[in-house]
Amino acid sequence: MRRSGAISLSVLILALIARAQTESIFRTTTQLVQIDVAAEDKDGHPVIGLSKEDFEVIVNRKPQPIDTFTETLLAPPAPPAPLPRGTFSNRQTAAEVTQGRYTVFLLDWRNTAWQLQSFAYQQLQKMLAATPPENKVALYLIDNGFQIVQEFTLDRDLFKARADSLWGQVQAPVTSIDQAEVEARETVQAFQDIAKHLAGISGQKLLIWVSLGFPDNEPQAEPPPGSTHVGVVRSNAPTSTGFQIDIDKAVHILGNSNVVVEAAESSYLGASVVPGLGSRTSYVNTLQQIAERTGGRFFPADTNDLAATLRSAASDRAASYELGYYASGDLPPGLQSIEIRCRRPGVTLRYREGYFVEKKTPAPPATTRAAAQEVLERAVDAVSIPLTAAATRTMGNIASIVLRLTVDASAINLRQDGGTWRGNVSCLARFASDVGDQLGDVPLDAQTISLTDAQHDRAVRDGIHLRFTMKMPPDAAALRVLVRDENSGNMGSVTIPVADLPEF
Repeated sequence: MRRSGAISLSVLILALIARAQTESIFRTTTQLVQIDVAAEDKDGHPVIGLSKEDFEVIVNRKPQPIDTFTETLLAPPAPPAPLPRGTFSNRQTAAEVTQGRYTVFLLDWRNTAWQLQSFAYQQLQKMLAATPPENKVALYLIDNGFQIVQEFTLDRDLFKARADSLWGQVQAPVTSIDQAEVEARETVQAFQDIAKHLAGISGQKLLIWVSLGFPDNEPQAEPPPGSTHVGVVRSNAPTSTGFQIDIDKAVHILGNSNVVVEAAESSYLGASVVPGLGSRTSYVNTLQQIAERTGGRFFPADTNDLAATLRSAASDRAASYELGYYASGDLPPGLQSIEIRCRRPGVTLRYREGYFVEKKTPAPPATTRAAAQEVLERAVDAVSIPLTAAATRTMGNIASIVLRLTVDASAINLRQDGGTWRGNVSCLARFASDVGDQLGDVPLDAQTISLTDAQHDRAVRDGIHLRFTMKMPPDAAALRVLVRDENSGNMGSVTIPVADLPEF
């Protein structure tokens, strides 16, 4: 994932874990498949108060049991309980990532002409000034790949300030089939990076894609003066590498991560573009297919008020339901089609078309560094092991952080051996700067746990206490500490903003 130094980035949420890489495809193990379902009445109003018994889940024409069920309402989350200065915990995050609503505004500069980028930017500012979203929001960009402008936050002023830092990028008009293929491929790769980045969230994930879309059939831009327009229609036959295949791939990637796309056409009535600075051609088919096939909506540019469109997209699925079932690991490659029915009359449902199983091929073993890099792209802390960190910093010639970590013992696999309880955890840490630069890993000591019965009872009640001291790089803005249970593979992490630490 590439990031531009010209974009003012938020502190990148960091993690490090030696686990196999989680992919955006389904492998041979049993998977919990989660499906975000919007329920509406005949007038398009959200239907609330449905129960698990009101739904039927059918996959490949076979009924499936509903193993998990959550109703999600568009309401601001409860504020976290205040902690003493210098104390941080992932316990609040644990509730948010399973039950919360996460909304991403994705500005697609790669597929939007420069003048319309300016229009979309101004309309986003207008929306934020009038009715900022109430839940956690993030601002991402597609330019030179996927870029983070602001990670998820409830701080509206911070979000607006990050949005103010943006500026447009002049994109060359697409005048050849080769350019069109590159544009489509780069956009799909950005979607794949975003899907991986959001993989740690099991709550509702809404991606508001503000774009003109990537090509869906052939280049349609007017060529620059003196050039020859190349219009080559690419076949969509199964053996082709055509644009429909790119659309399908984007739908599969996003759908497998349970990301709902709301596609807003970043244009307005009567829009025109100066020749040579990029086409205003909208690929409506691309926008509509990706949105509707992931369970979202397409918002065409049939008004000059894109700000109102963005508000509508952000408030879509004001009431929704997350249904989950455990899928067999022995499934044929391809799309596993999903049908969901509501037993209550007069209710219309919107949901993704299915999930995609890749052809089974031997996967190379993931190295510790590759697995760590995968988790570094995640948007939220790991929560399988609850952690509380109390930290202070020392200044002077050699700045350092003194960290006292409390680990929830009930989340650690402790095995009883006679009168002794034994376990093993690895502790890892990483610093980052305020522009997301990684400042290096901190290899903390592995901890072998050996407790008597009395110590075990006390650890279950009060937690397992660990203490570390580490040198702090000069440009460090955040520290993330991760604990991994080597017996179970479970992990937890907590992010510590350095500026919030008291000095010792």
